[in-house]
Amino acid sequence: MSDENEKLIEETFITKLGAKYPFITAKGVNELYAIGFFPSIYCIAPDGTVLTVPKDREPAESFIEEQLKNVVLGPKLPADAKYDVLRSLWAKKEHKKLQDHLGKAMQAPDLDAETKAVYETQQADLQKRLDRQVARVAELGKGPDYGSAEKALLRMQKEWAGLAPADSAKAELDRFAKDERIQDELAAQKALDKVIAKFDPTRLAQRRKLAEELDKFANTKKWSGSQAAQKAAAMRDDLKGK
Repeated sequence: MSDENEKLIEETFITKLGAKYPFITAKGVNELYAIGFFPSIYCIAPDGTVLTVPKDREPAESFIEEQLKNVVLGPKLPADAKYDVLRSLWAKKEHKKLQDHLGKAMQAPDLDAETKAVYETQQADLQKRLDRQVARVAELGKGPDYGSAEKALLRMQKEWAGLAPADSAKAELDRFAKDERIQDELAAQKALDKVIAKFDPTRLAQRRKLAEELDKFANTKKWSGSQAAQKAAAMRDDLKGK
């Protein structure tokens, strides 16, 4: 997104740099999003949460990879309308219904070889995702960022309801609830979330205020040594461009 001349955008980013992503031109976008350099990158979660704001470098690849673990895209399906139900179930992340639909479809007496191969591919992909999510639950349970882990586990419990990942996620959440140290971390994270929610980091003036509040949070004795305090300090530095 840019408010520069379309010809300049095309010559610089598309022709010379070979950019493959789409461009949108919008007047005043630089001021609205506090853009001070190009490219400036915002990372935004599917639910609209602003994960990172622009700084002097792109978000770390490790951070992007971690966020992509929350994205589930079904394998490419033939354009045939008979696969529309599968497409819809993948898009809605209704994995139990997806599993049941595939199981029922595979039992159809008049199933042709081509369609069967498509369903088998879908089943295999779903099973890989199931296994990967169960393994991820174990990793999230190790911490030390229990605040982010809790959010991920709650999301997994919903999206994989009725399946092994949801059961594993519930077991970890139950363990969190019984661990006093983890509960302290979760309380710190919730307090940090409240601070962040008060400000709009896309606006320059509010970014400055947020940075000030994050600095206070990071240095508050109550949250000292917590992961939330460390995240607050890191976010403060990002906002200040350090």
